[in-house]
Amino acid sequence: MHGTRGSIPQPNETSKYGGNTSCYEVLTDDHQIIFDTGTGFQNVALDEHRTTVILYGHFHHDHIQGLPFNLDVFAHQEDIYLSSGLVNRQVLKNLIQTYFSGGYFPVDIVNILKQLKFLNCSTVQRKLSPKIELEMIELNHPGGCMGYYLKTKRGKFSYLLDNEYNADQLDSLLRFVDGSSLLMWDGMFTEKELEHRQGWGHSSIEQACIFAEQANVEELRISHHSPSRTDAQLDELSKMLTSPKVSFAMQSTVVEI
Repeated sequence: MHGTRGSIPQPNETSKYGGNTSCYEVLTDDHQIIFDTGTGFQNVALDEHRTTVILYGHFHHDHIQGLPFNLDVFAHQEDIYLSSGLVNRQVLKNLIQTYFSGGYFPVDIVNILKQLKFLNCSTVQRKLSPKIELEMIELNHPGGCMGYYLKTKRGKFSYLLDNEYNADQLDSLLRFVDGSSLLMWDGMFTEKELEHRQGWGHSSIEQACIFAEQANVEELRISHHSPSRTDAQLDELSKMLTSPKVSFAMQSTVVEI
């Protein structure tokens, strides 16, 4: 886990749970699969001996802003595949190129970095198969967002960040995450905070505990922490978690499944 913070990086009082924005890395025998390139992406060591795939749930700035700040991207000799279930490869390329060029960023990385290859998600699914099963699900977030799972013979990892959970999603999400060794859940808000943030596209810590007890998952980690939430506050909230399956994601931790 390289980035567990939501919205903006937060360097103050976040050394335990992390201040970098969303970035998660999954390593298999042959592949390095990265979910989102928030500021945490700067700390990912690109692997020359594995095929590197970057999957985007959506394109809000906290999920893409770290892409050119990883120096390995410039030195990497192998192809780096970028994809999203939300849009096709040409739209993804245009989005990344717009964000990192012109009036928004000084360097047009899409033109400079020829190793960046944009693929449709269906192509990535074929590339990963049969050793890795990749599936996706539409989430509830302004502008759209996709959730993912990866499944190998060793276990299943599910990724449901940037989702405003509602009861209509229950059955589909339960089926989607069924059998997960690890589930990442968006818990940016508490229930009290959520009352005044309807439509913002995020779920609550309390919902995580309820869902974990309903779902066939071994472990649920709450992530996308509010940028205003300090380590001390998350420590206090951790005492109130009502499911033994649930904990708060911590930046720089490794989970083996």
